[in-house]
Amino acid sequence: MNINTLQTLLFVPANRPERFAKALSSGADAVIIDLEDAVPPAEKDAARSTLAHWLTGQPPASVLVRINGTDTPWFNQDAALCRADAVAAIVVPKAEDPDALTELANASDKPLLPFIESARALALLNDIATANGVARLLFGQLDMALDLAMDYPPPAGEPQDQTPFLPIRSQLVATSRAHELAAPLDAVYTAFNDDEGLQNYVREGAKLGFGGVLLVHPRQVAPATQALAPTQAQINWADKVMAANEQTNGAVVAVNEHMVDSPVVARARRILQHNRH
Repeated sequence: MNINTLQTLLFVPANRPERFAKALSSGADAVIIDLEDAVPPAEKDAARSTLAHWLTGQPPASVLVRINGTDTPWFNQDAALCRADAVAAIVVPKAEDPDALTELANASDKPLLPFIESARALALLNDIATANGVARLLFGQLDMALDLAMDYPPPAGEPQDQTPFLPIRSQLVATSRAHELAAPLDAVYTAFNDDEGLQNYVREGAKLGFGGVLLVHPRQVAPATQALAPTQAQINWADKVMAANEQTNGAVVAVNEHMVDSPVVARARRILQHNRH
């Protein structure tokens, strides 16, 4: 499993092992088995034990695991569980301590995907991004909104306006790029029956530079995957740009009354490479 190229990551609760197989067959690029928010405190030990048994029968690097936070009583046992060969990477919630991330990476020898979901995490974003073992950043929108006392999420049925989160989301993208991490993964879209809303959300994230999205239900996989793929209009445009670039041997040229120079050619090439993938 190449952590850097994953685009759709589907959560499944660790206390619902009957859902593991369905999640793995959903078409998502990867599955995150969740020991944190999805599991009530009274069930965490039993869920960890069940997961440990299940992992022994799985191929190497087949799933990711979201552990409980570094400041919780379940952290040490969760971290020990993640040494299993079947665990490809560790998802770390409420990441705010770069030193704790380094210690976890050294102890587990697994790549880390820390959730950025608080003002403190934003203040320490450069240190978190450069902590040993960190592979990609994840955006935790709901916890971030809670920490910042934002008016989000809206009541059911109202549009999920992402405008207030634009500075934060862009900060994650820019910091990831600055430290040569893979593009971050965008927060979950909680309305799992709203395909149109999900696709609009995913496309907006892609425009900002996110490399994929976190999902909470198997039915979200297909529309999210479709939204992440280049549109036919984008492919047609990229073909025209590459043809014009070839004809002019790399000189600046106009395509559809727009100037095309090297950054535009690079964008077109990326679209076509993504389409072939």
